[in-house]
Amino acid sequence: MPIDDATQAAVRALWEAGARHGRAPAPVPEADPWEDDVQGAERSPVVVVLAGTPDLEVRLHRDGLDEVHVEDVVTLEVPRRDTAAVVDALLGGGGGRARRRPRVRGLLGNVVAALVGSPAPSDLEVRVGDGDAARVHRAQVVVRHPMSGWLLSLPLAED
Repeated sequence: MPIDDATQAAVRALWEAGARHGRAPAPVPEADPWEDDVQGAERSPVVVVLAGTPDLEVRLHRDGLDEVHVEDVVTLEVPRRDTAAVVDALLGGGGGRARRRPRVRGLLGNVVAALVGSPAPSDLEVRVGDGDAARVHRAQVVVRHPMSGWLLSLPLAED
């Protein structure tokens, strides 16, 4: 069964976002034509990879709730209507739309965080839309070593 129209449109939007920033995605494989919905097995997501800095992997799910994996340290769950905009904001170097929000403040908080093994306990926030229609997608930065230099270079969010 071929990829549905909504997913095809999302893949095209992701390719356009990548092209705007000089980051063509890796080729997207076609869906398995022998896969049968009647068998009850849920189809795996369509994956679009935009290698580089930041390294992005977008998983387009059939239910329209997609995942944007950033540098293997953050997974944003994004509704389909915002997926391309989130990727565009991340590829644009943030452009003020992508920020880290620290989870701890002050010297003592950072010392304790470092002692428990989290050098930068924070959330990634990506704002899409403007004015009253603006939406913020947020996810916790999961510590992995080595830590992403791109992610740490994002400006911190103001309170």
